Amino acid sequence: MPVAVVTGAAGGIGSAIAAALAVGGYDVVGADLPEVDVRDPASVATLPTEVDVLVNCAGIYGERVPFAWSDPDAWWQVISTNLRGAALCTRHVLPTMLARGRGYVVNINSRAAVWDDPGTSSVAYSVSKAALARFTSALAGEVAGTGVIVVDLSPGPVLTGMTSSRPDAASRPASAWLPPTLAADKVVQLVAGGYDTLHGRFVHAPDDLDELVARVAADPTARRLSLDL
Repeated sequence: MPVAVVTGAAGGIGSAIAAALAVGGYDVVGADLPEVDVRDPASVATLPTEVDVLVNCAGIYGERVPFAWSDPDAWWQVISTNLRGAALCTRHVLPTMLARGRGYVVNINSRAAVWDDPGTSSVAYSVSKAALARFTSALAGEVAGTGVIVVDLSPGPVLTGMTSSRPDAASRPASAWLPPTLAADKVVQLVAGGYDTLHGRFVHAPDDLDELVARVAADPTARRLSLDL
């Protein structure tokens, strides 16, 4: 039975992803506090290394205060969870994936990585997600051709314990929120082997993956971080 590790699996999007992968035939290892702290290398070392799928979903928003008044320690806690956590978990399983010539790393990202959303996303969260997108892109280039596929997935606006702290959460209509199962279903599709051409790219949960593949075929730079200089 293939093995999947899902961080942040105790609730919200991570829980939905873990459930969808289990239905899809995976032996799912859910990693979350307090048993597994993705910021701690010793804690990450307790996870299995022979993994077919790693979903880096653990994340926090941090303080919702202007950067000028933010607590530097709290600021770095966001970076540590959202970026260092994903990097540590990926580093833990990647050597075995490379040795076996197969594996999927799905980094749960956010449109905050590429889109300013003043007043709703903290600076630390946006910075951590932008860095995570660059991590995905750079790593994808490094492992290209090895059989290991790395993808960013943005679940869109999903009402969870974390997003319920948004200042506009109470005023948003129910139709403004996407179900966590949408992102979960996309993960299952992405790791099934039919969409490997999306390697290194930023996928949004509402995307039609077949249409996105066609777009990438027409424009190899589509959904990649880039800057024309």
